[in-house]
Amino acid sequence: MPVGFGAYRVSTQSKAHYDALLHAINEGCPLVDTSSNYTNGESEKLIGKVLKEAKFCPILVSKVGYIQGENLNIIEQLNQVGQATEDLVKINENLWHSIHPDFIRNQISLSLERLDVEKIDIYLLHNPEYYFYEEGATQEEYYRRIELAFRELETLVEEGHIGSYGISSNNFILNPSDPKITHIDKVYEAATNIKSEHNFKYIQFPFNMIEIDALENWYDGLSLLNKADGLGLKVMTNRPLNAFKDDQLIRLASYGETHTSYSAEEGQKAFVTAMMILDKKLKEQEPDETIYDLPLIKQFNDMWDSMRTPDAVEQVYFAHFFPMVARIWGADLTAQESTPFYNLFDISMSISRKNMSDVAKDFETQAISAGLIAEGADPIQVKLIDKYLSYPIEYVLVGMKEKVYVDQMKRFF
Repeated sequence: MPVGFGAYRVSTQSKAHYDALLHAINEGCPLVDTSSNYTNGESEKLIGKVLKEAKFCPILVSKVGYIQGENLNIIEQLNQVGQATEDLVKINENLWHSIHPDFIRNQISLSLERLDVEKIDIYLLHNPEYYFYEEGATQEEYYRRIELAFRELETLVEEGHIGSYGISSNNFILNPSDPKITHIDKVYEAATNIKSEHNFKYIQFPFNMIEIDALENWYDGLSLLNKADGLGLKVMTNRPLNAFKDDQLIRLASYGETHTSYSAEEGQKAFVTAMMILDKKLKEQEPDETIYDLPLIKQFNDMWDSMRTPDAVEQVYFAHFFPMVARIWGADLTAQESTPFYNLFDISMSISRKNMSDVAKDFETQAISAGLIAEGADPIQVKLIDKYLSYPIEYVLVGMKEKVYVDQMKRFF
Protein backbone atom coordinates (compact mmCIF):
# COMPACT_ATOMS: atom_id res chain seq x y z
CA MET A 1 0.00 0.00 0.00
CA PRO A 2 2.71 2.49 -0.94
CA VAL A 3 0.89 5.37 -2.73
CA GLY A 4 -0.51 8.17 -0.58
CA PHE A 5 -2.84 11.06 -1.40
CA GLY A 6 -0.94 14.36 -1.65
CA ALA A 7 -3.41 17.00 -0.48
CA TYR A 8 -1.53 20.05 -1.71
CA ARG A 9 -3.89 22.64 -3.23
CA VAL A 10 -7.11 20.86 -2.36
CA SER A 11 -9.92 22.81 -0.73
CA THR A 12 -13.39 22.55 0.74
CA GLN A 13 -14.46 24.89 -2.06
CA SER A 14 -14.15 22.10 -4.64
CA LYS A 15 -16.63 19.21 -4.84
CA ALA A 16 -14.21 17.45 -7.22
CA HIS A 17 -11.53 17.50 -4.52
CA TYR A 18 -13.97 16.16 -1.94
CA ASP A 19 -15.15 13.38 -4.24
CA ALA A 20 -11.60 12.42 -5.23
CA LEU A 21 -10.35 12.19 -1.65
CA LEU A 22 -13.39 10.24 -0.45
CA HIS A 23 -13.05 7.88 -3.43
CA ALA A 24 -9.34 7.37 -2.73
CA ILE A 25 -9.86 6.52 0.94
CA ASN A 26 -12.78 4.21 0.26
CA GLU A 27 -10.70 2.45 -2.40
CA GLY A 28 -8.03 1.79 0.24
CA CYS A 29 -5.61 4.72 -0.02
CA PRO A 30 -3.47 4.14 3.08
CA LEU A 31 -2.14 7.64 3.77
CA VAL A 32 -3.11 11.29 3.29
CA ASP A 33 -0.42 13.99 3.39
CA THR A 34 -1.26 17.64 4.06
CA SER A 35 0.14 20.72 5.81
CA SER A 36 -1.21 23.50 7.99
CA ASN A 37 -0.51 26.03 5.23
CA TYR A 38 -1.99 24.14 2.28
CA THR A 39 -4.72 26.40 0.85
CA ASN A 40 -4.61 28.40 4.08
CA GLY A 41 -5.87 25.48 6.18
CA GLU A 42 -8.59 24.47 3.71
CA SER A 43 -6.76 21.24 2.87
CA GLU A 44 -6.95 20.04 6.47
CA LYS A 45 -10.59 21.12 6.71
CA LEU A 46 -11.43 19.11 3.58
CA ILE A 47 -9.78 16.01 5.02
CA GLY A 48 -11.72 16.46 8.26
CA LYS A 49 -15.02 16.64 6.37
CA VAL A 50 -14.19 13.60 4.21
CA LEU A 51 -13.20 11.49 7.20
CA LYS A 52 -16.72 11.81 8.60
CA GLU A 53 -18.06 9.95 5.56
CA ALA A 54 -15.11 7.67 4.73
CA LYS A 55 -15.14 3.95 5.45
CA PHE A 56 -11.92 4.15 7.48
CA CYS A 57 -9.29 6.65 8.62
CA PRO A 58 -5.97 6.47 6.74
CA ILE A 59 -2.60 7.42 8.20
CA LEU A 60 -2.64 11.20 8.58
CA VAL A 61 0.43 13.32 7.89
CA SER A 62 0.60 17.06 8.44
CA LYS A 63 3.38 19.61 8.64
CA VAL A 64 4.36 22.84 10.37
CA GLY A 65 6.59 25.77 9.49
CA TYR A 66 5.07 28.09 6.90
CA ILE A 67 3.62 31.41 8.01
CA GLN A 68 1.40 32.90 5.31
CA GLY A 69 -2.25 33.83 4.95
CA GLU A 70 -4.09 33.56 8.26
CA ASN A 71 -0.91 32.38 9.98
CA LEU A 72 0.53 35.89 9.59
CA ASN A 73 -2.18 37.14 11.95
CA ILE A 74 -1.60 34.20 14.28
CA ILE A 75 2.14 34.79 14.58
CA GLU A 76 1.54 38.46 15.37
CA GLN A 77 -0.87 37.47 18.15
CA LEU A 78 1.69 35.02 19.54
CA ASN A 79 4.44 37.62 19.37
CA GLN A 80 2.30 40.15 21.23
CA VAL A 81 2.24 37.84 24.26
CA GLY A 82 5.95 37.03 23.95
CA GLN A 83 5.65 33.67 22.19
CA ALA A 84 7.52 32.43 19.09
CA THR A 85 9.49 35.67 18.87
CA GLU A 86 12.84 33.92 18.48
CA ASP A 87 14.14 32.12 15.38
CA LEU A 88 11.51 33.79 13.19
CA VAL A 89 12.54 33.89 9.53
CA LYS A 90 11.00 36.66 7.41
CA ILE A 91 11.39 35.88 3.71
CA ASN A 92 9.07 38.68 2.55
CA GLU A 93 6.01 40.49 3.89
CA ASN A 94 3.72 37.64 2.84
CA LEU A 95 5.89 34.67 3.80
CA TRP A 96 7.55 33.96 7.14
CA HIS A 97 8.75 30.68 8.60
CA SER A 98 9.17 29.22 12.07
CA ILE A 99 9.82 25.87 13.73
CA HIS A 100 9.96 27.40 17.20
CA PRO A 101 8.29 25.25 19.91
CA ASP A 102 5.69 27.95 20.64
CA PHE A 103 4.61 28.03 17.01
CA ILE A 104 4.60 24.24 16.72
CA ARG A 105 2.30 23.92 19.73
CA ASN A 106 -0.06 26.55 18.33
CA GLN A 107 -0.16 24.90 14.92
CA ILE A 108 -0.73 21.36 16.13
CA SER A 109 -3.75 22.60 18.04
CA LEU A 110 -5.20 24.25 14.95
CA SER A 111 -4.43 21.25 12.73
CA LEU A 112 -6.14 18.84 15.12
CA GLU A 113 -9.16 21.12 15.15
CA ARG A 114 -9.36 21.41 11.36
CA LEU A 115 -8.84 17.69 10.83
CA ASP A 116 -11.29 16.99 13.67
CA VAL A 117 -9.11 14.22 15.12
CA GLU A 118 -7.43 13.68 18.46
CA LYS A 119 -4.09 12.58 17.03
CA ILE A 120 -2.01 13.11 13.88
CA ASP A 121 -0.03 9.99 13.04
CA ILE A 122 3.01 11.69 11.49
CA TYR A 123 3.95 15.33 12.01
CA LEU A 124 6.74 16.90 9.95
CA LEU A 125 8.78 20.08 10.07
CA HIS A 126 7.96 21.67 6.73
CA ASN A 127 10.98 22.91 4.74
CA PRO A 128 13.02 24.11 7.73
CA GLU A 129 15.72 25.09 5.20
CA TYR A 130 13.94 28.43 4.87
CA TYR A 131 16.28 29.33 7.73
CA PHE A 132 19.01 29.76 5.12
CA TYR A 133 17.32 32.95 3.91
CA GLU A 134 18.82 34.56 7.02
CA GLU A 135 22.04 36.43 6.49
CA GLY A 136 24.94 34.59 8.11
CA ALA A 137 23.02 31.31 8.40
CA THR A 138 25.16 28.37 9.53
CA GLN A 139 24.75 24.62 9.63
CA GLU A 140 25.35 24.64 13.40
CA GLU A 141 22.46 27.04 14.07
CA TYR A 142 20.25 25.12 11.65
CA TYR A 143 20.53 21.89 13.62
CA ARG A 144 20.22 23.72 16.94
CA ARG A 145 16.80 24.97 15.81
CA ILE A 146 15.83 21.53 14.52
CA GLU A 147 16.84 19.87 17.81
CA LEU A 148 14.81 22.45 19.74
CA ALA A 149 11.81 21.65 17.55
CA PHE A 150 12.39 17.89 18.01
CA ARG A 151 12.21 18.32 21.78
CA GLU A 152 8.77 19.85 21.44
CA LEU A 153 7.70 17.11 19.05
CA GLU A 154 8.84 14.44 21.51
CA THR A 155 6.65 16.12 24.13
CA LEU A 156 3.70 16.09 21.71
CA VAL A 157 4.22 12.34 21.24
CA GLU A 158 4.20 11.84 25.01
CA GLU A 159 0.99 13.88 25.27
CA GLY A 160 -0.66 11.74 22.58
CA HIS A 161 -1.15 14.53 20.04
CA ILE A 162 1.12 12.92 17.42
CA GLY A 163 2.35 9.39 16.80
CA SER A 164 5.80 10.16 15.40
CA TYR A 165 7.60 12.98 13.65
CA GLY A 166 10.08 13.86 10.94
CA ILE A 167 11.18 16.42 8.38
CA SER A 168 9.97 17.31 4.90
CA SER A 169 12.85 19.11 3.20
CA ASN A 170 13.75 19.71 -0.44
CA ASN A 171 17.36 20.06 0.74
CA PHE A 172 17.80 16.44 1.80
CA ILE A 173 18.75 15.68 -1.81
CA LEU A 174 21.60 18.21 -2.01
CA ASN A 175 25.22 17.15 -2.18
CA PRO A 176 26.55 16.76 1.40
CA SER A 177 29.13 19.48 0.67
CA ASP A 178 26.37 22.03 0.01
CA PRO A 179 26.19 24.53 2.92
CA LYS A 180 22.36 24.53 2.70
CA ILE A 181 21.88 20.78 2.87
CA THR A 182 19.51 19.16 5.34
CA HIS A 183 21.99 16.45 6.25
CA ILE A 184 20.42 13.13 7.19
CA ASP A 185 23.18 12.28 9.70
CA LYS A 186 22.90 15.65 11.42
CA VAL A 187 19.12 15.54 11.87
CA TYR A 188 19.35 11.95 13.11
CA GLU A 189 22.00 13.08 15.60
CA ALA A 190 19.68 15.87 16.76
CA ALA A 191 17.04 13.24 17.59
CA THR A 192 19.49 10.96 19.43
CA ASN A 193 20.73 13.94 21.45
CA ILE A 194 17.26 14.08 22.99
CA LYS A 195 16.76 10.37 23.67
CA SER A 196 18.09 7.11 22.27
CA GLU A 197 14.59 5.71 21.72
CA HIS A 198 13.38 8.77 19.86
CA ASN A 199 10.28 9.11 17.69
CA PHE A 200 12.01 10.67 14.68
CA LYS A 201 10.80 8.17 12.06
CA TYR A 202 10.19 9.86 8.68
CA ILE A 203 11.86 12.02 6.08
CA GLN A 204 10.22 13.44 2.96
CA PHE A 205 11.78 14.92 -0.17
CA PRO A 206 11.25 15.25 -3.96
CA PHE A 207 12.06 12.24 -6.13
CA ASN A 208 11.27 11.53 -9.75
CA MET A 209 13.02 10.29 -12.86
CA ILE A 210 14.52 13.73 -13.56
CA GLU A 211 15.36 14.77 -9.98
CA ILE A 212 17.26 11.61 -9.03
CA ASP A 213 19.80 13.04 -6.57
CA ALA A 214 18.54 10.66 -3.87
CA LEU A 215 20.21 7.85 -5.87
CA GLU A 216 23.67 9.46 -5.81
CA ASN A 217 26.13 7.48 -3.66
CA TRP A 218 27.24 10.46 -1.59
CA TYR A 219 27.28 8.77 1.83
CA ASP A 220 30.34 6.49 1.85
CA GLY A 221 29.04 4.67 -1.18
CA LEU A 222 25.41 4.77 -0.07
CA SER A 223 22.59 6.80 -1.60
CA LEU A 224 20.26 8.94 0.49
CA LEU A 225 17.59 6.25 0.10
CA ASN A 226 19.95 3.52 1.31
CA LYS A 227 21.27 5.72 4.12
CA ALA A 228 17.76 6.38 5.40
CA ASP A 229 16.97 2.68 5.25
CA GLY A 230 20.10 1.90 7.26
CA LEU A 231 19.13 4.40 9.95
CA GLY A 232 15.63 2.95 10.18
CA LEU A 233 14.05 6.08 8.77
CA LYS A 234 11.06 5.66 6.48
CA VAL A 235 10.97 7.69 3.27
CA MET A 236 8.06 9.55 1.74
CA THR A 237 8.69 11.11 -1.65
CA ASN A 238 6.80 13.99 -3.23
CA ARG A 239 6.70 15.50 -6.73
CA PRO A 240 6.77 12.07 -8.41
CA LEU A 241 5.10 13.44 -11.55
CA ASN A 242 6.17 17.12 -11.39
CA ALA A 243 9.87 17.59 -12.08
CA PHE A 244 11.88 20.78 -12.17
CA LYS A 245 14.70 21.09 -14.69
CA ASP A 246 16.42 24.39 -15.45
CA ASP A 247 13.65 26.15 -13.45
CA GLN A 248 11.03 24.68 -15.80
CA LEU A 249 8.23 22.44 -14.55
CA ILE A 250 7.95 19.19 -16.48
CA ARG A 251 4.78 17.18 -15.96
CA LEU A 252 5.62 13.46 -16.12
CA ALA A 253 2.05 12.43 -16.76
CA SER A 254 -0.30 12.23 -19.68
CA TYR A 255 -3.72 13.84 -19.41
CA GLY A 256 -5.10 11.34 -21.92
CA GLU A 257 -8.79 11.95 -22.53
CA THR A 258 -9.30 13.98 -19.37
CA HIS A 259 -9.43 17.32 -21.19
CA THR A 260 -11.25 18.81 -24.16
CA SER A 261 -9.25 19.50 -27.32
CA TYR A 262 -9.71 22.72 -29.27
CA SER A 263 -8.50 23.53 -32.76
CA ALA A 264 -6.20 26.50 -33.38
CA GLU A 265 -9.08 28.20 -35.21
CA GLU A 266 -11.42 27.77 -32.25
CA GLY A 267 -8.80 29.15 -29.92
CA GLN A 268 -8.06 32.19 -32.03
CA LYS A 269 -11.77 32.92 -32.47
CA ALA A 270 -12.32 32.74 -28.70
CA PHE A 271 -9.39 35.06 -28.07
CA VAL A 272 -10.50 37.66 -30.61
CA THR A 273 -14.08 37.54 -29.32
CA ALA A 274 -13.01 38.05 -25.69
CA MET A 275 -10.72 40.95 -26.63
CA MET A 276 -13.36 42.68 -28.74
CA ILE A 277 -15.94 42.44 -25.94
CA LEU A 278 -13.45 43.78 -23.40
CA ASP A 279 -12.32 46.60 -25.68
CA LYS A 280 -15.92 47.64 -26.33
CA LYS A 281 -16.63 47.75 -22.60
CA LEU A 282 -13.56 49.90 -21.95
CA LYS A 283 -14.54 52.35 -24.72
CA GLU A 284 -17.98 52.79 -23.12
CA GLN A 285 -16.16 54.36 -20.17
CA GLU A 286 -13.07 55.82 -21.88
CA PRO A 287 -13.79 56.45 -25.60
CA ASP A 288 -10.22 57.37 -26.43
CA GLU A 289 -8.67 54.28 -24.84
CA THR A 290 -8.19 50.73 -26.08
CA ILE A 291 -7.24 47.57 -24.24
CA TYR A 292 -4.60 46.85 -26.87
CA ASP A 293 -2.44 49.63 -25.41
CA LEU A 294 -2.50 48.06 -21.93
CA PRO A 295 0.81 46.34 -20.99
CA LEU A 296 -1.06 43.41 -19.46
CA ILE A 297 -3.00 42.75 -22.66
CA LYS A 298 0.19 42.97 -24.72
CA GLN A 299 1.76 40.32 -22.48
CA PHE A 300 -1.42 38.26 -22.45
CA ASN A 301 -1.53 38.32 -26.26
CA ASP A 302 1.91 36.70 -26.35
CA MET A 303 1.21 33.95 -23.84
CA TRP A 304 -2.48 32.93 -23.72
CA ASP A 305 -1.93 30.02 -26.14
CA SER A 306 1.62 29.02 -25.21
CA MET A 307 1.70 28.47 -21.45
CA ARG A 308 3.28 25.14 -20.61
CA THR A 309 1.47 24.21 -17.39
CA PRO A 310 -2.04 24.49 -15.91
CA ASP A 311 -0.48 26.17 -12.86
CA ALA A 312 0.88 28.93 -15.10
CA VAL A 313 -2.55 29.37 -16.71
CA GLU A 314 -4.26 29.67 -13.34
CA GLN A 315 -1.67 32.19 -12.16
CA VAL A 316 -2.04 34.41 -15.24
CA TYR A 317 -5.83 34.32 -15.34
CA PHE A 318 -6.75 34.46 -11.64
CA ALA A 319 -3.97 36.79 -10.51
CA HIS A 320 -3.97 39.15 -13.49
CA PHE A 321 -6.45 38.74 -16.37
CA PHE A 322 -9.70 38.11 -14.47
CA PRO A 323 -9.04 40.93 -11.95
CA MET A 324 -8.44 43.29 -14.90
CA VAL A 325 -11.74 42.21 -16.50
CA ALA A 326 -13.50 42.87 -13.20
CA ARG A 327 -11.96 46.34 -12.92
CA ILE A 328 -13.04 47.31 -16.43
CA TRP A 329 -16.53 45.86 -16.02
CA GLY A 330 -17.25 46.97 -12.50
CA ALA A 331 -19.61 45.23 -10.10
CA ASP A 332 -22.29 44.45 -12.70
CA LEU A 333 -20.50 41.61 -14.54
CA THR A 334 -23.06 38.83 -14.94
CA ALA A 335 -22.41 35.11 -15.32
CA GLN A 336 -23.51 35.29 -18.95
CA GLU A 337 -21.20 38.22 -19.67
CA SER A 338 -18.25 36.40 -18.14
CA THR A 339 -18.75 33.31 -20.32
CA PRO A 340 -16.39 34.39 -23.17
CA PHE A 341 -13.57 34.99 -20.70
CA TYR A 342 -14.01 31.65 -18.94
CA ASN A 343 -14.27 29.97 -22.34
CA LEU A 344 -10.87 31.43 -23.21
CA PHE A 345 -9.54 30.20 -19.86
CA ASP A 346 -10.75 26.66 -20.65
CA ILE A 347 -8.98 26.79 -24.01
CA SER A 348 -5.73 28.01 -22.44
CA MET A 349 -5.97 25.18 -19.89
CA SER A 350 -6.54 22.64 -22.66
CA ILE A 351 -3.55 23.91 -24.62
CA SER A 352 -1.30 23.79 -21.53
CA ARG A 353 -2.37 20.23 -20.78
CA LYS A 354 -1.63 19.20 -24.35
CA ASN A 355 1.77 20.88 -24.09
CA MET A 356 2.52 18.96 -20.91
CA SER A 357 1.26 15.69 -22.38
CA ASP A 358 3.51 16.18 -25.41
CA VAL A 359 6.52 16.72 -23.14
CA ALA A 360 5.56 13.67 -21.09
CA LYS A 361 5.25 11.57 -24.24
CA ASP A 362 8.73 12.62 -25.37
CA PHE A 363 10.10 11.76 -21.95
CA GLU A 364 8.32 8.39 -22.00
CA THR A 365 9.91 7.52 -25.35
CA GLN A 366 13.36 8.39 -23.98
CA ALA A 367 12.75 6.52 -20.71
CA ILE A 368 11.64 3.37 -22.55
CA SER A 369 14.67 3.60 -24.84
CA ALA A 370 16.97 3.92 -21.81
CA GLY A 371 15.33 0.93 -20.12
CA LEU A 372 14.00 2.95 -17.18
CA ILE A 373 10.39 1.95 -17.75
CA ALA A 374 8.67 -0.77 -19.74
CA GLU A 375 6.58 -0.44 -22.83
CA GLY A 376 2.88 -1.11 -22.53
CA ALA A 377 -0.60 0.37 -22.54
CA ASP A 378 -0.45 1.90 -19.04
CA PRO A 379 -0.14 5.70 -18.82
CA ILE A 380 3.36 6.99 -18.17
CA GLN A 381 2.40 8.02 -14.61
CA VAL A 382 1.51 4.43 -13.73
CA LYS A 383 4.76 3.14 -15.21
CA LEU A 384 6.76 5.71 -13.26
CA ILE A 385 5.09 4.98 -9.92
CA ASP A 386 5.78 1.30 -10.48
CA LYS A 387 9.44 2.19 -11.08
CA TYR A 388 9.69 4.36 -7.96
CA LEU A 389 8.37 1.54 -5.82
CA SER A 390 11.33 -0.62 -6.79
CA TYR A 391 13.41 1.63 -4.50
CA PRO A 392 13.36 1.65 -0.67
CA ILE A 393 10.50 4.16 -0.46
CA GLU A 394 7.69 3.76 2.06
CA TYR A 395 5.16 6.08 0.39
CA VAL A 396 5.00 7.94 -2.90
CA LEU A 397 2.72 10.97 -2.55
CA VAL A 398 0.58 11.61 -5.61
CA GLY A 399 -1.74 14.57 -6.18
CA MET A 400 -5.12 13.08 -7.14
CA LYS A 401 -7.52 16.02 -7.33
CA GLU A 402 -9.97 14.17 -9.59
CA LYS A 403 -11.48 10.69 -9.35
CA VAL A 404 -9.97 9.71 -12.70
CA TYR A 405 -6.48 10.12 -11.22
CA VAL A 406 -7.49 8.07 -8.18
CA ASP A 407 -8.60 5.25 -10.48
CA GLN A 408 -5.23 5.31 -12.23
CA MET A 409 -3.42 4.92 -8.90
CA LYS A 410 -5.68 2.59 -6.93
CA ARG A 411 -3.75 -0.50 -8.00
CA PHE A 412 -0.99 0.83 -5.71
CA PHE A 413 -3.18 1.29 -2.63
